Amino acid sequence: MLWLNGSTADLRRGWSRRDCLRAGLMGALGGLATPAASGAATDQDRPAGFGQADACIFIYLFGGPSHIDIWDMKPDAPEGIRGEFKPVATNVPGVQITEHLPRLARHADKYAVLRSLTHGDNSHGSAGHIMMTGHRPRLPGEIPPSIDDFPHFGSVLGRVGSGRQSPLPYVSLPQVLETSTNVVPGQNGGFLGRAVDPFRLARPDDGRLLFDVPLVRLPDGVDERRLHERAALLGQLEAYCRTADSSDCRDRSAIFDRAMRFLAAPATAGAFQLDREPAALRERYGMNVFGQSLLLARRLVEAGVRTIMVGWPDRTEPEAFINNGKLDGKPVALWDTHGTNVGNTPNFPVLREQALPVLDRASSALLEDLSDRGLLRRTLIVWTGEFGRSPRVNSMAGRDHYGNVFSAMLAGGGIRGGQVYGSSDRIGAWPQDNPVLPGDFSATLYHALGLKADTMLADRLGRPLRLCEGQPLRTLF
Repeated sequence: MLWLNGSTADLRRGWSRRDCLRAGLMGALGGLATPAASGAATDQDRPAGFGQADACIFIYLFGGPSHIDIWDMKPDAPEGIRGEFKPVATNVPGVQITEHLPRLARHADKYAVLRSLTHGDNSHGSAGHIMMTGHRPRLPGEIPPSIDDFPHFGSVLGRVGSGRQSPLPYVSLPQVLETSTNVVPGQNGGFLGRAVDPFRLARPDDGRLLFDVPLVRLPDGVDERRLHERAALLGQLEAYCRTADSSDCRDRSAIFDRAMRFLAAPATAGAFQLDREPAALRERYGMNVFGQSLLLARRLVEAGVRTIMVGWPDRTEPEAFINNGKLDGKPVALWDTHGTNVGNTPNFPVLREQALPVLDRASSALLEDLSDRGLLRRTLIVWTGEFGRSPRVNSMAGRDHYGNVFSAMLAGGGIRGGQVYGSSDRIGAWPQDNPVLPGDFSATLYHALGLKADTMLADRLGRPLRLCEGQPLRTLF
């Protein structure tokens, strides 16, 4: 919850117009907060691939997708490890992925697979923070978010990145990621403040699969003249807030400014109108929440948004998510395939019949669509979860949390497609070659987006913190 003038705004539902205006009336109309640092390289200091991407679509497969059944198959491993699926050849000689991603297999020349990610954390919460920020949180386990968390990639780019000047630098959809106990940390602005939290979209609840977007039009009785009069009044009230030198005041001021600029940017607001897309293209992505989320992500890239995080829906959705399992009264994440007595999510049927076909259809459509529009070269796409699944199939026909080694995919933004980086051992239990630590992973993403690993950020107490604890994987570019 975020306190606004004595009442609360539930960030899990997204910002309403009233929340934004109420926040703004306590702040100031002005520019976004001053960048904490500048990490952009000069033309003389621009290595291969640096800054080639000016947008990022960060696809987060919440729950922990099974690396050994998807990207890093072990057909020669013992029966209790290799699982039920078979590998299939891709359009890149020597590269194989699961048979249940046939469309993506035809596009392997566009993406790189990382098979040696490792952090050793098996908790959804703290592992989520690691993979969405590149840093370990203050405590391990299923911990709630904190204002001292390291900021999400999108929040960092919204503060210190250069280039795009969208009123919505970081958009997150289709819902806040939650475990059965807490909101997953690492999704927000953390110590950079609430001004760089994402603009959140609520998942669509009708058969048209159209997102409900706040702030797309002024409320009844408020025209542009009245809106500007209110902004002028706010500017006068802001003098009192400035004397307090309050970070909360600055954040509210920036939030209000962002809302005002969004209202004045019809092109950005129009990007959310998926019904403007041809029906055939919507079908190509898949008429389900995940598919339409990726289509919306493409539209937001075209509208100038810098970072779009797309999470995996965690409830029953038309044609795609027939996941009726419950854990402590809440739907379980579809990729969290422990087995038959934990949320009714056995690994192989869920992947084969629900998760992989939807992922395959939507992801391949996104690659094709961006490529056809000439946008793939400057748009970095990331597919990752918080960890992988255990090599050994458990007694419940599932696989358990596993952070010792797992896989991810990268495409666009200067990444050379058709390659595999790193490897795991013969049963997919540990990295064998070129282990990729979270700091290396984050440094690679920032490298593509034009920020150097040694960029320094200041936390809430003014202490300098290095943007990345590793180095970019330069062979990927």
